[in-house]
Amino acid sequence: MTEKRPLRRHSFLLTLWEEAGPYPNGPPVWRASLEDAWTAERYGFKNLRELTRFLEQWTTPSSSQPAEKE
Repeated sequence: MTEKRPLRRHSFLLTLWEEAGPYPNGPPVWRASLEDAWTAERYGFKNLRELTRFLEQWTTPSSSQPAEKE
């Protein structure tokens, strides 16, 4: 990210969708993406655990930019 993000507030557009799981007749898998409302940068997540980790890192003051762009 080239611009410095605000320290106390940031806006993302969250998109969630369900995909078939890796096993026949297995449970579905939830995927997610976040789009930065200010820069339009997109971040993709293969599961909700990755999304949660991204948000935890994003809100930690000393963290660097987490996750890969979509």
